[in-house]
Amino acid sequence: MARREDLHGACAQYCAGASLQADQRPPKPVVTNPAVTKPTTKKTQTRYTRGVTTENKTLLLIDGHSLALRSFFGIYTMAEKTGQHIFVRSDGQHTEAVHAFLSTLLSIIKDNQPSHIAVAFDLPGGTFRTAEYGEYKGGRNAIPEAFNGQIDLIKKMLGALNIPALTYENYEADDIVATLTRRGTEAGYKVLILSGDRDIFQLVTDDVTLLYPVTTGPSKGIQRMDPAAVEKKTKVPPHMYPDLAALTGEQADNLPGVPGVGPGFAAKWLGEYGSLQGVLDNRDKIGGKKGEALRENVDNVVRNRRLNQLVNDLDLNVTLEDTAFTPDLDALNTFFDEVEFRTIRKRAADTLGPIVRAAGSAGATSSAAEAGEEGAPKKAPTGPVYAPINTSAPTKNADAAAFRAFCAAAAEENYGTDEQGAPIAVPERLEGAVTLYPVTNLPVARPAIGDAPAVKVTKTKIRAAEENPELLGVLLTSKNTSLWIDTRTIDPELDAALAAWLSDEAARKIVMDLKIQRKLLRSYGYELAGAVEDPALSSYMCGFIPTATRKLFSERMEDLAERYLWIPKEPYAQLVFQPETREEPSLFSLPGETEPVENLRYFTQISRIIHELARLLHYEMEEHGQLKVYEEIELPLLYVLADMEQAGIAVSDALLTELHETFSARANQAQESARAIIGDTVQTDDGEEPLNLASVKQLQTVLFETLGLPHTRKIKSGYSTDAESVTELLSKISPESDGAAFLGALIAYRDNIKLAQTVEGLQKAATEDGRVHTTFQQGAASTGRLSSTAPNLQNIPIRTEEGRRIRGAFIVAPEPIDGVEYEGLLTADYSQIEMRIMVHLAADEKLIAAYEAGEDLHRYVGSEVFGVAPEDVTPEQRSKVKAMSYGLAYGLSRFGLAKQLNISSDEAGELRTNYFKRFGRVGRFLRGVLKQAHQDGYTETIFGRRRVLPDLDSPNRVRREAAERAALNAPIQGTAADIIKIAMINIHRRLREEGLKTRMLLQVHDEIILEVATGEREAAERVLVEEMSGAASLRVPLDVQVGWGKSWQEAGH
Repeated sequence: MARREDLHGACAQYCAGASLQADQRPPKPVVTNPAVTKPTTKKTQTRYTRGVTTENKTLLLIDGHSLALRSFFGIYTMAEKTGQHIFVRSDGQHTEAVHAFLSTLLSIIKDNQPSHIAVAFDLPGGTFRTAEYGEYKGGRNAIPEAFNGQIDLIKKMLGALNIPALTYENYEADDIVATLTRRGTEAGYKVLILSGDRDIFQLVTDDVTLLYPVTTGPSKGIQRMDPAAVEKKTKVPPHMYPDLAALTGEQADNLPGVPGVGPGFAAKWLGEYGSLQGVLDNRDKIGGKKGEALRENVDNVVRNRRLNQLVNDLDLNVTLEDTAFTPDLDALNTFFDEVEFRTIRKRAADTLGPIVRAAGSAGATSSAAEAGEEGAPKKAPTGPVYAPINTSAPTKNADAAAFRAFCAAAAEENYGTDEQGAPIAVPERLEGAVTLYPVTNLPVARPAIGDAPAVKVTKTKIRAAEENPELLGVLLTSKNTSLWIDTRTIDPELDAALAAWLSDEAARKIVMDLKIQRKLLRSYGYELAGAVEDPALSSYMCGFIPTATRKLFSERMEDLAERYLWIPKEPYAQLVFQPETREEPSLFSLPGETEPVENLRYFTQISRIIHELARLLHYEMEEHGQLKVYEEIELPLLYVLADMEQAGIAVSDALLTELHETFSARANQAQESARAIIGDTVQTDDGEEPLNLASVKQLQTVLFETLGLPHTRKIKSGYSTDAESVTELLSKISPESDGAAFLGALIAYRDNIKLAQTVEGLQKAATEDGRVHTTFQQGAASTGRLSSTAPNLQNIPIRTEEGRRIRGAFIVAPEPIDGVEYEGLLTADYSQIEMRIMVHLAADEKLIAAYEAGEDLHRYVGSEVFGVAPEDVTPEQRSKVKAMSYGLAYGLSRFGLAKQLNISSDEAGELRTNYFKRFGRVGRFLRGVLKQAHQDGYTETIFGRRRVLPDLDSPNRVRREAAERAALNAPIQGTAADIIKIAMINIHRRLREEGLKTRMLLQVHDEIILEVATGEREAAERVLVEEMSGAASLRVPLDVQVGWGKSWQEAGH
C-alpha cells in the first residue's frame, strides 16, 4: 500500500487540476488528418431568408468508432441469427455499419438541425493511456471480419457530406470531442454529442447535451441527456462522473475499480466527502469491507482518475468554421452508387435538401469574397430555383381588359429565367400555366417576425374554416407577378371575364387541392376547367402523404416547401409572413369599399410556392415513372370524385334514428348484464366508481383482479383489454364461468357502441338536403386505394346483420332533384379481384383454368391442397385455403396464418407447403416480387403505380419484415385500386356521353354505387358492367356482380 503522503501527492497532482499536467502527456504532434476534407478557411454558415440572416450555432460531435460499432452489431448480430445478410455489396464488402451510421445520422440531423458537424475516430495502435496502463481497453471481444473496411467507407461518406472526419495521434476520439466541445461552448455554440461512451458524461453541461444510445442498436432509440439526466443515471453531477468512475472502474475500458463498490456506494462517498480527493483523504474513516477494499486499491483509483479525464486542449488543425455543415448531394449519390445503396437515397435527399438549399443561398453571397482569398470561387451547393414575389409591388385588377392582359402576360412569362438569363425548363403540360388560388376566410397561425407579434390560432378554428370555406376572392400567380380579384365586390364585366377564363379548357391552371377548389368555386357560380396540375395530388404520386398531425393546409404547405423547395422552416416562416414595409396602401391594405383580407400576403407567397411546386413535382413524377398514372388515372379521377361528393347520397333520418335507439339500448343492456355479474361499482385507486365498460382502467381491475382471469399481453398501463386480447381470453376459460359471461357482455357492449357511433356520425354528416356528402381521400393510402371521411364509409360493417342494416339507411332520392326523378340504386362489386390479380401476375395455369371454368376458386384450391374431390371439401377446409390465399396476397407469414386460423404454426406451415407444391408459380411470383423489391427499393402495379419501401433494408427486423409484407401486397392491392379508378373514370364518361341522368354516388371497397334515373336502369347496368369488366385485360376474367334496390342494403349482392 502506498504511504499516505505519497498517495496524497499523487492524487492532488491530478485531482486538483481539471486536466493532465503538460509533462504527463506525450508531446502534441502536428496532426496529419487526411480525412478532413474541408478547407481551413471558410465563412461561417448562415441561413438565408428574404432580407434576413440568422446564424444557427449548434455543433454536433460524433464519436465515430462508437457509432460505427453499435451500428454494425445492431444489424450484423441479427443477420447472423437469420442468415439474411442484406448489407453486402456485389464484391462481398459488408456495409452494415455504413448504412446504419448514415441512418442514425440522418435522424439526428432531422431532429436537431445542427449547423456544424464533426466526427472523431480512433487511430490504430495505442494512446498515452495504453502507454501508462498496458491493459487499458484490453480483453475486448474480437470484431468480426465483416466490419473490415467499413470505417474507411464511413469516412468516404463523410467526405461526400463535407463533414470532417478527425483523428489525432496518441489520443482517442473522446479527446477530440472534448476539445471541440470546449471550443464550441466558448464560442457560444450549443453542443450535441452522439456517443455511447460513458466517459462523455463528464462533458455534459447546460450548453452540452449527450445523445446516448440506450440499447445495442442506435435505431432502437437515442436518449437526450442533460445534467439532470446524467445525475439521475449516475447519482452524481456530470463533472463528478470521472471521480465516480475512478472508484467503480470502467468495464468497457478494462479499468478495475474498488472491489464491491458500485455506483451507489461511490456516489454516497462522494456526496459525503465532496470529491474523490475528499474520499481518499478520509479513507481511514470508512469502515467495513468496502473501506478496506478502498485502502487496498488506492493506486488503481488514482490511475483510473488520471486516465478517464478527457483532454480538451488538443492542437487540432480544424476550426469551428470548418465544421459548417454543407452536404454535397451529388457526391453523396456517387457514394451511394459505390456502396450500392438504393432505398436510403430518397430519405437522404429529403433530410439534407433544405440544408443544401440554405447553404446554397448563403454561398452565393459569400463566393466573391472567398474567390478573392482563394482564387476560383467555390461551387456552392444549389437547390431548386425559387424566388419570392415582391409583395411591395402588388397588382389589383381594375377592369376586364386589364384582367385579360394580365392572364396573357402571366402565361407568356411562364417560369422566367435562371440567374444566367436562360429560360427555366418547363414541362410541356405546364407551359403557359398560371397558378389559381381561391382565397377564403382561413385563419393562419404565424410566429413573431420582426416587430410583428405572433398570431396564435387553434387547430379547431382552422379546421372549421377549411370545412366551411367562404370565398373572398382569387389570386392568379406566375413567376414574378400576382393578381388579386375580390369576388365580393366584383363588377359584372370583370366577373364575366373571370368566369370565362376559369371555365376555359385552353387556359392552363395550376390548382392546389383541385377537388376542394372546384367544389368551392362551383358553389359560387364558377365552373373550373383547364387545371393541368394539382401539387397536392402530384406530391402524393411522389410519395408524400401528410401525417395525422400535419393535415391542415398551412402545415402541408410548410412540409412541401421544405421537402421539395428546400426552404427550412424558420426561413419559410419569415418568407411567407414578411411584414409590410411600404407606407402607402398596398394589396394587403386596400382602402375603400371592402375590408382588407387578413392573410392575403401569406396567400400570395403561398401561391408562388404552389406555382414552383407544380414544376418540380412534374419532373419528379417523370423521373420515377409516375406521370402516366397521374395523367391517365389520378388527375381525371379527381373530377369524377368532385362530382360524386357534390351529389352525395340520400339517407333515411327515420331509420337512422331507429337504429341509434336500438344499438344504444343494446349497449345499455349489455352493461346491465355485466353489472349483474360483478356488481354496480368497481374499486379503483380513486375510490368506488360506477361500472363503466368503456374504461380501460376499470376493465383491468375487473378482468385481472375481481375475476382473476389470465394476464394478456403487457402494455404501458398494465395488461391489454383490446378486442384481440378479449377474444384470446375467451378461448382460455370455461364458457360456463362468470368470466366468460362478463367477456360476452363486454363484446356485445363494444359492438353496439361502435354501431351506435357509426349511426350518430351519419346523422351528423347529413346536410339540409337530406344527403350525406362524404369526402373521398385520394392521397391518403400508400396502396393507391381510395378512402373517405366525414363520414368514413369504409367503417360501416358489412359482415354482421346489424351492420348491414345501417346500409339500409342509404336510399334512393325520395324526391326529384333538379327535375330528375330517380328510381333505385344500382350496385356492382368485383368478385375476388385481388385473387384474380394475383393469379394473373403469377400466371399459374391451374388457377387460370379454374377461373375460366367458373369454378369456386377456394373449393378448387381446397381440393388440390387437401387431396380430395371438390365436392368433398368441407366448409372448414374451404375457410382455411381462403384465408391462406388472401393471406399470401397480404404477405401473411406462417405465424400470422396460424394465429388467424387458430391452428398450430406447424399446421400452418404444412398448409403453405402443400399450397406451393400444387401452385408453384404463385410461390415463384411472391419470391420474385421480394427479390425485385429489395433490388429496386419499390414495387409497381400492372399500370406502373410505384410504392417506395425504404424499410426494406432497415436494420430493424420488425420494420424490415413489415416492409416485405407491404412489398408482397402492394402490386396486388395497388392494381386493384388502379382498376377500380379506371372503371370509375370510364363509367363517369360513358354516362355523360350517352346523355344519361344516372350518376355515380359512392365507391367503397371494391363496390361502385349508382343512383339511377327513372327509365335508365337497363342502360346504366350495361355501362356499369361493361366498364368495370373491361377496365383491365387480365389472364382471368374480371367478374362483376350487380344488385338493385331502393336502398344500399336491398341492392346488396
